[in-house]
Amino acid sequence: MIRLSKEYPKVMEFTKFSKAENVTDEDLITSLMTFEKEYLSKQDGIIFHCLVRNLKGEYANLLFADSMNSLKNIEKGFMENDASKNFMGHINPQTVKIHYHEILKEDFQVPENFACFEHGTFVIKKDIDFTEKNLLSISNKIETEYLNTFENSLGHFMGKINEETYSELAFGKILGKTREICFGYFGIDAGMELMNLYVPEKIDLDFWYLIA
Repeated sequence: MIRLSKEYPKVMEFTKFSKAENVTDEDLITSLMTFEKEYLSKQDGIIFHCLVRNLKGEYANLLFADSMNSLKNIEKGFMENDASKNFMGHINPQTVKIHYHEILKEDFQVPENFACFEHGTFVIKKDIDFTEKNLLSISNKIETEYLNTFENSLGHFMGKINEETYSELAFGKILGKTREICFGYFGIDAGMELMNLYVPEKIDLDFWYLIA
Protein backbone atom coordinates (compact mmCIF):
# COMPACT_ATOMS: atom_id res chain seq x y z
CA MET A 1 0.00 0.00 0.00
CA ILE A 2 1.23 3.48 -0.84
CA ARG A 3 -0.28 6.88 -0.09
CA LEU A 4 1.53 9.62 -1.98
CA SER A 5 -0.70 12.59 -1.16
CA LYS A 6 -3.87 13.65 0.66
CA GLU A 7 -5.43 15.32 -2.37
CA TYR A 8 -9.01 14.68 -3.37
CA PRO A 9 -8.89 12.03 -6.13
CA LYS A 10 -10.95 12.56 -9.26
CA VAL A 11 -10.69 9.04 -10.67
CA MET A 12 -10.22 5.47 -9.54
CA GLU A 13 -9.01 2.35 -11.30
CA PHE A 14 -10.29 -1.02 -10.07
CA THR A 15 -8.53 -3.99 -11.67
CA LYS A 16 -9.72 -7.45 -10.71
CA PHE A 17 -7.64 -10.59 -11.41
CA SER A 18 -6.65 -14.07 -10.29
CA LYS A 19 -3.13 -15.28 -9.53
CA ALA A 20 -1.14 -17.18 -12.11
CA GLU A 21 -0.84 -20.91 -11.52
CA ASN A 22 1.44 -21.93 -8.63
CA VAL A 23 1.88 -18.33 -7.42
CA THR A 24 1.66 -18.02 -3.61
CA ASP A 25 0.14 -15.06 -1.75
CA GLU A 26 3.59 -14.31 -0.39
CA ASP A 27 5.07 -14.10 -3.89
CA LEU A 28 2.21 -11.91 -5.14
CA ILE A 29 2.47 -9.50 -2.23
CA THR A 30 6.25 -9.23 -2.55
CA SER A 31 6.05 -8.50 -6.26
CA LEU A 32 3.29 -5.94 -5.65
CA MET A 33 5.29 -4.06 -3.04
CA THR A 34 8.31 -3.92 -5.33
CA PHE A 35 6.09 -2.69 -8.18
CA GLU A 36 4.72 0.08 -5.93
CA LYS A 37 8.19 1.16 -4.81
CA GLU A 38 10.00 1.02 -8.12
CA TYR A 39 7.26 2.07 -10.55
CA LEU A 40 3.95 3.36 -9.18
CA SER A 41 5.43 5.71 -6.59
CA LYS A 42 7.36 7.49 -9.37
CA GLN A 43 4.28 8.23 -11.50
CA ASP A 44 2.77 11.72 -11.53
CA GLY A 45 -0.74 12.18 -10.17
CA ILE A 46 -0.97 8.95 -8.18
CA ILE A 47 -2.62 9.45 -4.78
CA PHE A 48 -3.15 5.97 -3.31
CA HIS A 49 -2.78 2.30 -4.24
CA CYS A 50 -3.39 -1.00 -2.47
CA LEU A 51 -3.94 -4.71 -3.12
CA VAL A 52 -7.16 -6.32 -1.90
CA ARG A 53 -8.85 -9.72 -1.94
CA ASN A 54 -12.44 -10.96 -1.70
CA LEU A 55 -13.91 -14.06 -0.07
CA LYS A 56 -13.87 -15.87 -3.44
CA GLY A 57 -10.07 -15.74 -3.53
CA GLU A 58 -9.95 -13.09 -6.25
CA TYR A 59 -7.61 -10.09 -6.09
CA ALA A 60 -7.81 -6.45 -7.17
CA ASN A 61 -5.69 -3.33 -7.45
CA LEU A 62 -7.36 -0.21 -6.10
CA LEU A 63 -5.73 2.92 -7.48
CA PHE A 64 -6.72 6.58 -6.98
CA ALA A 65 -5.36 9.45 -9.04
CA ASP A 66 -5.88 13.15 -9.71
CA SER A 67 -7.05 12.70 -13.32
CA MET A 68 -7.83 10.16 -16.02
CA ASN A 69 -4.70 11.30 -17.86
CA SER A 70 -2.60 10.26 -14.87
CA LEU A 71 -4.14 6.79 -14.94
CA LYS A 72 -3.58 6.46 -18.67
CA ASN A 73 0.02 7.67 -18.38
CA ILE A 74 0.82 4.77 -16.06
CA GLU A 75 0.50 2.50 -19.08
CA LYS A 76 3.31 4.32 -20.88
CA GLY A 77 6.48 2.37 -20.25
CA PHE A 78 4.64 -0.07 -17.99
CA MET A 79 5.86 -3.22 -19.70
CA GLU A 80 9.36 -1.85 -20.12
CA ASN A 81 9.84 -1.70 -16.36
CA ASP A 82 11.28 -4.82 -14.68
CA ALA A 83 9.18 -4.48 -11.52
CA SER A 84 6.00 -4.10 -13.58
CA LYS A 85 6.79 -7.11 -15.74
CA ASN A 86 7.57 -9.18 -12.65
CA PHE A 87 4.27 -8.24 -11.01
CA MET A 88 2.31 -9.03 -14.18
CA GLY A 89 4.04 -12.41 -14.31
CA HIS A 90 2.24 -13.31 -11.07
CA ILE A 91 -1.20 -12.65 -12.63
CA ASN A 92 -3.36 -14.77 -14.92
CA PRO A 93 -3.83 -12.31 -17.83
CA GLN A 94 -7.04 -13.99 -19.00
CA THR A 95 -8.76 -13.01 -15.73
CA VAL A 96 -7.92 -9.29 -15.75
CA LYS A 97 -10.92 -6.93 -15.75
CA ILE A 98 -10.36 -3.16 -15.53
CA HIS A 99 -12.90 -0.48 -14.62
CA TYR A 100 -12.13 3.25 -14.62
CA HIS A 101 -14.39 5.25 -12.31
CA GLU A 102 -15.00 8.99 -12.37
CA ILE A 103 -15.51 9.97 -8.72
CA LEU A 104 -18.69 12.04 -8.47
CA LYS A 105 -18.11 13.27 -4.92
CA GLU A 106 -16.02 16.45 -4.90
CA ASP A 107 -14.70 16.20 -1.35
CA PHE A 108 -13.97 12.47 -1.20
CA GLN A 109 -10.64 11.58 0.39
CA VAL A 110 -9.25 8.05 0.65
CA PRO A 111 -9.91 7.14 4.30
CA GLU A 112 -7.06 6.57 6.71
CA ASN A 113 -6.75 3.05 8.12
CA PHE A 114 -9.64 1.43 6.27
CA ALA A 115 -9.55 -2.38 6.25
CA CYS A 116 -12.25 -3.22 3.72
CA PHE A 117 -14.82 -1.80 1.33
CA GLU A 118 -17.95 -2.58 -0.62
CA HIS A 119 -17.55 -2.22 -4.40
CA GLY A 120 -20.69 -2.25 -6.50
CA THR A 121 -21.42 -1.47 -10.14
CA PHE A 122 -24.88 -1.11 -11.61
CA VAL A 123 -26.66 -0.22 -14.84
CA ILE A 124 -29.39 2.44 -14.70
CA LYS A 125 -32.86 1.49 -15.91
CA LYS A 126 -33.73 3.03 -19.29
CA ASP A 127 -37.41 3.66 -18.54
CA ILE A 128 -36.94 6.07 -15.62
CA ASP A 129 -36.33 9.81 -15.36
CA PHE A 130 -32.70 9.54 -14.23
CA THR A 131 -30.28 12.37 -13.45
CA GLU A 132 -26.90 12.32 -11.75
CA LYS A 133 -28.17 15.10 -9.50
CA ASN A 134 -30.86 12.78 -8.17
CA LEU A 135 -28.36 9.94 -7.74
CA LEU A 136 -26.08 12.17 -5.68
CA SER A 137 -29.02 13.43 -3.62
CA ILE A 138 -29.91 9.83 -2.74
CA SER A 139 -26.25 9.11 -1.98
CA ASN A 140 -26.08 12.07 0.39
CA LYS A 141 -29.17 10.84 2.24
CA ILE A 142 -27.63 7.37 2.59
CA GLU A 143 -24.50 8.90 4.06
CA THR A 144 -26.04 11.39 6.45
CA GLU A 145 -29.06 9.36 7.57
CA TYR A 146 -27.50 5.89 7.63
CA LEU A 147 -23.81 5.25 6.96
CA ASN A 148 -22.53 8.06 9.15
CA THR A 149 -24.47 6.72 12.14
CA PHE A 150 -22.09 3.74 12.33
CA GLU A 151 -18.67 3.98 13.95
CA ASN A 152 -17.48 1.39 11.40
CA SER A 153 -18.12 3.67 8.38
CA LEU A 154 -15.06 5.50 7.04
CA GLY A 155 -16.01 6.89 3.63
CA HIS A 156 -18.40 6.60 0.70
CA PHE A 157 -18.83 7.84 -2.87
CA MET A 158 -20.68 7.27 -6.12
CA GLY A 159 -18.71 6.84 -9.32
CA LYS A 160 -19.38 6.79 -13.06
CA ILE A 161 -17.94 4.17 -15.42
CA ASN A 162 -19.83 5.13 -18.59
CA GLU A 163 -23.10 6.76 -19.63
CA GLU A 164 -25.23 3.91 -18.28
CA THR A 165 -23.03 2.29 -15.64
CA TYR A 166 -22.39 3.76 -12.19
CA SER A 167 -20.63 2.55 -9.07
CA GLU A 168 -20.66 2.83 -5.30
CA LEU A 169 -17.87 2.31 -2.78
CA ALA A 170 -18.28 2.23 1.00
CA PHE A 171 -15.19 1.89 3.20
CA GLY A 172 -15.13 0.36 6.67
CA LYS A 173 -13.08 -0.93 9.56
CA ILE A 174 -14.33 -4.53 9.79
CA LEU A 175 -15.39 -6.70 6.85
CA GLY A 176 -18.33 -8.41 8.56
CA LYS A 177 -19.75 -5.15 9.88
CA THR A 178 -19.31 -3.43 6.51
CA ARG A 179 -21.27 -6.24 4.82
CA GLU A 180 -23.99 -6.01 7.45
CA ILE A 181 -24.32 -2.24 7.05
CA CYS A 182 -24.46 -2.38 3.25
CA PHE A 183 -27.11 -5.10 3.22
CA GLY A 184 -29.02 -2.86 5.60
CA TYR A 185 -29.90 -0.68 2.58
CA PHE A 186 -32.95 -2.94 2.17
CA GLY A 187 -34.29 -1.54 5.43
CA ILE A 188 -34.02 2.20 4.73
CA ASP A 189 -35.95 4.45 2.35
CA ALA A 190 -32.86 5.98 0.71
CA GLY A 191 -31.39 2.54 0.14
CA MET A 192 -34.51 1.37 -1.65
CA GLU A 193 -34.56 4.60 -3.70
CA LEU A 194 -31.06 3.79 -4.86
CA MET A 195 -31.82 0.18 -5.73
CA ASN A 196 -34.92 1.21 -7.66
CA LEU A 197 -32.62 2.98 -10.14
CA TYR A 198 -30.81 -0.25 -11.10
CA VAL A 199 -31.43 -3.04 -13.57
CA PRO A 200 -31.54 -5.94 -11.04
CA GLU A 201 -29.82 -8.45 -13.33
CA LYS A 202 -26.87 -6.12 -13.92
CA ILE A 203 -25.80 -5.44 -10.34
CA ASP A 204 -22.26 -6.58 -9.49
CA LEU A 205 -21.66 -6.29 -5.74
CA ASP A 206 -18.75 -7.61 -3.69
CA PHE A 207 -16.71 -6.93 -0.55
CA TRP A 208 -12.93 -6.64 -0.46
CA TYR A 209 -10.32 -6.55 2.30
CA LEU A 210 -6.85 -5.04 2.37
CA ILE A 211 -3.84 -7.37 2.12
CA ALA A 212 -1.01 -5.10 0.92
